[in-house]
Amino acid sequence: MTDKQQVEDIVRQIARSFSGIDSTKDWTSETIWFDAAPYASVGVEKAKRVFDEAFGNLKSCNVEILDMRTRIMGDAALVCSVQKWDTVNKDGSANPPFMMRQTDYLEKQDGAWKVLHEHTSMAQDWDGKIDE
Repeated sequence: MTDKQQVEDIVRQIARSFSGIDSTKDWTSETIWFDAAPYASVGVEKAKRVFDEAFGNLKSCNVEILDMRTRIMGDAALVCSVQKWDTVNKDGSANPPFMMRQTDYLEKQDGAWKVLHEHTSMAQDWDGKIDE
C-alpha cells in the first residue's frame, strides 16, 4: 500500500469512527486538535472525552467524503477533505445535513503514519465544491 493510500485510509477511518478511541486511534500524545466547535486540545485523552460526549448524543453519524486532496512530502502528509455529515439524534430525529472541512497533517513515525494536527470547520450554506 502506498503512503498516499495509507494516510487517506486513516482519514476515512476517522470519518467512519463513532467513539473517542476510534477517532484518535492514529493520534499521538502531542496531536493538536482544533474542533469545529469552539474547542482545541493537545493529546488524546481530552479529545476522546469530547468525541464520546458528542457521539453520545447521537444515534448515528454518517460521513460521506465528497473530496479529498492529499500531498505527500517525504515523511509528512497533508490531507484536506470536504465531508457531508448526516446525523440522527438519540430520539430518532434527523438533523439537517451539514458540510465539514477537515485538514489532517500526518508524519511517518517508526514506519507508521500518525496524525499530528487535525482541524475541522463547519461550512454553512456551501455546496462542497472547490473552485479550481
